[in-house]
Amino acid sequence: MRLRTKLAAVAVGAVAATGGLVLPTTAAVAAPEGAAACYSPGWSNKDGRAGSTNTNYVNIRTGPTTECVSLGQAQASHSLTLHCWVSGQDGTWSHVRDNSTGVSGWIKDSLLNGYGSNVPC
Repeated sequence: MRLRTKLAAVAVGAVAATGGLVLPTTAAVAAPEGAAACYSPGWSNKDGRAGSTNTNYVNIRTGPTTECVSLGQAQASHSLTLHCWVSGQDGTWSHVRDNSTGVSGWIKDSLLNGYGSNVPC
């Protein structure tokens, strides 16, 4: 069962068990596998310049490390909006938005033309 489905099932069960009364909870939910190694720093659209990848099938990740989940892949033909950069695994990473797919996330700067964003997050 997917995590989102499990959370929904727990929430429905909790509402039914309390007769419709929704109570606050502090129960911990296990992080997805590999999530402990993934961190996602804050970012904002400070740069706004257009960019692109220097190769095809570049992973757009939830954080600046290969331990983070890939949300999708950018292609060299896709237009990207560069937001800002941070230090990450083995160098710097830029937060981007793939304008062709709408996916936003982190790409290692060595995979971006012009080496990514010029503005730190």
